Amino acid sequence: MESDARVSDEPGCGGGAGSVVEKGGGVVARRFGWAEIESVTGGFSSRVIGQGGFSTVYLASLTSSRLGAVKVQRSSERLHRAFCQERDVLLSLRHPHVVRLLGYCDERDEGVLVFEYAPNGDLHERLHHRSGGKSRTVLPWARRMAVAFQVAMALEYLHESRDPAVIHGDIKSSNVLLDANHDAKLCDFGFAHVGFSAAVRPPSGATRAWGRPVMGSPGYADPHFLRSGVATKKSDVYSFGVLLLELVTGREAICAQTGHRLTAAVGPSIGEGKLADVVDRRLGGDYDVEEAATVAALALRCVSDGTGLRPSMAEVVRELQEKTTALISAVGSKPSDKMVS
Repeated sequence: MESDARVSDEPGCGGGAGSVVEKGGGVVARRFGWAEIESVTGGFSSRVIGQGGFSTVYLASLTSSRLGAVKVQRSSERLHRAFCQERDVLLSLRHPHVVRLLGYCDERDEGVLVFEYAPNGDLHERLHHRSGGKSRTVLPWARRMAVAFQVAMALEYLHESRDPAVIHGDIKSSNVLLDANHDAKLCDFGFAHVGFSAAVRPPSGATRAWGRPVMGSPGYADPHFLRSGVATKKSDVYSFGVLLLELVTGREAICAQTGHRLTAAVGPSIGEGKLADVVDRRLGGDYDVEEAATVAALALRCVSDGTGLRPSMAEVVRELQEKTTALISAVGSKPSDKMVS
């Protein structure tokens, strides 16, 4: 790959080939040519590390010593607009717990985003799936709390440190990547909204090109948003609350067998103080009961039906930092527990 690329920092999908986009004086991402994307993925023959209905993610060899993740969007005019939106949001972000955009390619209708590689996959597969047919080592309580705290910090950054604010719009465990240290990296900004537009009701019946609601995933989507069509910061707070419950209970947001939502399944027990009935039994009691009660209660506040009853992400970060001893006292420090898959 060429190392002397340059491009102007212009909005939209323009720009010169093989160039670097700069924000605030520092290199953030570079523009790849399509030939380079083919090269780093071995002509798209490299290992597929992620796949959805509208994109495929390939493991890429960016240099002899650096791996990346190349997300190739399906070809369509509407999906390309969504790609441009996600790219432009990511170019404006810089946080240790938001996945880093290394570059992009917009030469074709198949928009391409190049990310840092997270070797430990995503939180959903780490919590719920087996590895090679064998049960994985249980994710320890301290690491679960660290991941919750890191995602909370990323959301606080999006909501409070960006002007205009960024609403992620699709918080869920599969959108939390785990790096080599099992630290969290929030990803997938395809549903993100920026500023005032995030609080404006979309046109009646508005959907993405693939027929999904404007934002959110089943089990995580804010019921207030589903009723009103109005997306706010508190929509992210609701989804984060579901993620917290997922970390506490080890259960999926929607039960595959019954179709019941996690919030409905465990909310009553938590409200009645029957915490032992819902905490992930795979932990074998290896967790702090008082801490688990605090986090579970916080999760219920996050998923309150009334948006005014939900805390802000700044309040969530403060409460997690002050009341969970498994966590670190300073932003960015790491718990000492080591993970073995």
